Amino acid sequence: MKTLPVDPGGIAAMTPKGEFFILKTDPISCPAANILKQQMLSVGGECAVSREATTCNVDQAPAILSGTKKQFDRLINSLKNQAFGLARLQVELSDFFKDNSRQIYNVKIGNSVFDTRKKTYVMGILNMTPDSFSDGGKYSGEDEALKAAMTMEQEGADIIDIGGESTRPGAESVDLRTESDRVIPVIKAIRKHSDIPISVDTYKSAIAEEALQNGADIVNDISGLTYDSEMISVIKKYNATVVIMHIKGTPRNMQNNPVYTNLIDEIMQYLFLSVQRAIDAGISRNQIIIDPGFGFGKTFKDNYTLLRYLAEFQSLGQPILVGLSRKSFIGKRLDLPVDQRLEGSLASMSSAIMNGAGFVRVHDVKESVRAVKVVDSIIGKN
Repeated sequence: MKTLPVDPGGIAAMTPKGEFFILKTDPISCPAANILKQQMLSVGGECAVSREATTCNVDQAPAILSGTKKQFDRLINSLKNQAFGLARLQVELSDFFKDNSRQIYNVKIGNSVFDTRKKTYVMGILNMTPDSFSDGGKYSGEDEALKAAMTMEQEGADIIDIGGESTRPGAESVDLRTESDRVIPVIKAIRKHSDIPISVDTYKSAIAEEALQNGADIVNDISGLTYDSEMISVIKKYNATVVIMHIKGTPRNMQNNPVYTNLIDEIMQYLFLSVQRAIDAGISRNQIIIDPGFGFGKTFKDNYTLLRYLAEFQSLGQPILVGLSRKSFIGKRLDLPVDQRLEGSLASMSSAIMNGAGFVRVHDVKESVRAVKVVDSIIGKN
């Protein structure tokens, strides 16, 4: 409309009529579902509920609402003071649409702001473990690790992610001293030579605190703040950024026949609750990144389904990070070993970026940075 050009007042009036949303509610009572359906139909939208909900043969059921922004505005107004929990739903819908500010694009990391509308950011992986699935034992000491980190930075990495415990399927936990000895000297060394943001890949609050004290900026918690009850307070104390990831089980057992009733719904709910806990504890929304956890308690089919529907996680309003690099679901599809999965990794990463990922965690930095630049140009980021 701007290119026609249309009057700014006209654009403001017409845009809400063209913005279309499809939203799914949590299970609500059958009376609520039927009232909601009638209210949505009355404003020109649609509301899908199951036959059992329509006939009240179940206690509760979810509903799928679809309509324009204008229609949702009318629905929200019509739900005020409604019974059967619809008044609470009215508040949730109102919050969702309020000021178009639900989606966070600017992420505060250290003293910098990362704007995911302008580019996709590359997080280089630096595993200081002897048993990681891809690069275990690659770096024998601090000097080699520092050299690798500096190479990643020269190749275009925006963040370095350092891990001291393998989280591959079947991996055993390591003690605090071992993990600390692996990651803290490397963090100190990098910080002496560079201001590049550093992420520590740990689910242990003691390691996170030590890392943050020595120059790390991000805590990348594979447990989504569920394994260690002190993790949230440590992140808050140091005003750090956090990556909240979904996992089903633990690294030791996560691939023992993971089963979901509804894959996307369950991961979405897990991340929503973890993000809400962080916000309630005082962590700023612009310091929270979500990760759906590819390969962490997902089957071969689950991972591709998750990638296909990744855009749905934008409804949580937080920037999305994906870790797809060299994962087994790529190797299985191509029938290739871990060191021959570059093309599959880049293809998966590109799909993720086009479906909303703002951060990508990778082993092959140089190649990934080049691919990211092209994909960003395709989708209009740069």
